[in-house]
Amino acid sequence: MVTLEELIAELIAERDRRAAAQGSDPMAALKNEAARRKSHDAMGFPVQPVGGSSTNSAAVDELRGKGRSLIAGAAKGTSFGMIDEIMGALAGLRGTVGGKGFSPEYRRVRDAVRADMDNLQQENPGTFLTGNIAGTVVPALMAARLAQGASKLGTMGRGGAIGAVEGALHGGGNADGRGVARQARVGALIGAVGGIAAPAIVGASGAVKNALQDPVTGVVDSLVGRANQGKAGRAINKAVRSSGRSPSDIADEIRKAIQQGQPQYRIMDALGVAGQRQASGLARAGGDAGTEITEFLSRRQMGQGERVGSFVEDAFGVRGTTAAQTRSGLTQARGDAADIAYDAARSGAAPVDVRGALGVIDARIGGMQGSGVAGDGIDGKLAGYRSRLAAQPGPDGVSRELSDFDRVLSVKQSVQDDIGAAVRAGRNNEARELGKLSSELDAALEGASDAYRAANDGFREVSRVIGSVDEGAAMSRGGRAGDNVPAFNAMNPDMQGAARVGYGDDLLRRMEANTSPTSNRAKPLTSEKRDAEAAAMAIDPRLYADRLARENEMWSTQNRALGGSRTADNLADQDAASNMASGALGVARSAGNMQFGDVAAKIGGMLGPLARGQTDQTRQLIVRALMSDDPVAALGPSIRQALSTARGRRLIEALLRQPMRESADR
Repeated sequence: MVTLEELIAELIAERDRRAAAQGSDPMAALKNEAARRKSHDAMGFPVQPVGGSSTNSAAVDELRGKGRSLIAGAAKGTSFGMIDEIMGALAGLRGTVGGKGFSPEYRRVRDAVRADMDNLQQENPGTFLTGNIAGTVVPALMAARLAQGASKLGTMGRGGAIGAVEGALHGGGNADGRGVARQARVGALIGAVGGIAAPAIVGASGAVKNALQDPVTGVVDSLVGRANQGKAGRAINKAVRSSGRSPSDIADEIRKAIQQGQPQYRIMDALGVAGQRQASGLARAGGDAGTEITEFLSRRQMGQGERVGSFVEDAFGVRGTTAAQTRSGLTQARGDAADIAYDAARSGAAPVDVRGALGVIDARIGGMQGSGVAGDGIDGKLAGYRSRLAAQPGPDGVSRELSDFDRVLSVKQSVQDDIGAAVRAGRNNEARELGKLSSELDAALEGASDAYRAANDGFREVSRVIGSVDEGAAMSRGGRAGDNVPAFNAMNPDMQGAARVGYGDDLLRRMEANTSPTSNRAKPLTSEKRDAEAAAMAIDPRLYADRLARENEMWSTQNRALGGSRTADNLADQDAASNMASGALGVARSAGNMQFGDVAAKIGGMLGPLARGQTDQTRQLIVRALMSDDPVAALGPSIRQALSTARGRRLIEALLRQPMRESADR
């Protein structure tokens, strides 16, 4: 088989022989030409030895001529018209190596190839054009992979950029050295316009094809009860594109949800609003597909309260306990530890000086003693404690005060119990006055025993932890995050743990009060206040936030699909179940009643499924893909289908750009 380079070399040699013949003696030229004709055919190829059979030399010559034109056209198309420059450059490189110089050889071969290309195009214009078009497929195939954008606008932008480059190369390459810059500019402009227009043309053509084809295939699919994988894949791919998320992003979201204990999170949730709309349309379309997705969404929503409750328990350490149980356990532990510590404080304790405590009591009730004026309940309590701490002066006028450590400690514990009762009853003034007495008694007992001081510090510290349970519950019930977060951060780790339990327990109590099965249990937990407090208080704030965000997305999916009135959905199901005759009768009945709005709605209801061409079996494929927790298996077929379609469209677009940029030559 004759290669392109051998063909061009032979053509150059032929041109040189003709030039030499024209510059010599005419008779010699004629003789040379006669000799050449005996040894070469009309196209310059050596005549093959004559065998035992004869051939039609004219037909062979014609076939060879068309073959050379086809090859030359393909070479020109593949090289954007720069085959003459390419061959000239190769000859120039050989000339440089052989000592003839680059420029002379470059110009000689370039001009020869250019002239021969023109001759071949004139001799066989149709064959040359066929080869030229076939040659453009090579760069088109190479460019098609680069022309796919993330969106329609992105694809058009990429097509415009590629078209501009192709047009500039084509315009400059076919200028044959005349006005190269201008032709390149014109070619770039035409190529850019063609590159932008091609995706729109191909997209519109595809839409028209689907609009004409889908009803027909839909009828066939309905008759045989067949699912159409192509239509299902098209719907899924549309949802993925609309979501703005890549398949790998969706797979990562599903995998992360499973790892974080939410296997109920599915592809339709990861697709965002696009997936919710698909789920809604399928649920409202009725049929087996609608029933399947409706039942799944309903079951999942019924379990939301339990899921969200477990997330709160994990986030705030409530699992297995409650605020009351935590408070009771801490109180019991405090009492056990206090018994041991205070027993140790009793041994070796010195007499207790209660004069400071008596001074606190007398400052409140001293002026009333002996006056006959009755005081309030606080005065009565303080008078009772005074009688336990000191006896009335005897006949000798000497006051006898209590100094026994155990007896004074018993008084102090009674005062502490009264303070707790007053706090729980809301008697804050009583708690404040009794607190003064308690502080003085503590000081007196600490002065009598160093061990008591240590025991008292431990008791006070545990009491602060117990109180943190109620502080956490109060933070949940109210207060600004700007106050609650600094207060929580100021606590020590034990107090923070207790506050978490109180906070989480109050959240769970509020959730349990909401008994509506369709309400979103996660929504009240994601306000600005809750987010700020959870970021500071939760054990793992990121995990807690991720879980609540997914629950909100899952609720949005079911609410869009199943929320609102079901009357319209039931009517749609009835219409879908009716045959065309009953639908036509319904239209006629509505028209007879002058209900033209109902007429339009019923006609649209009849034509909608027909236009889409989706059978119930096809919708089931879409439903199962949306409900899947395996993106690879669910999205794989549709992704492969989309890639194949996209590659085909990009190739068609690349081929469309070719005739558009060819106009730059005219």
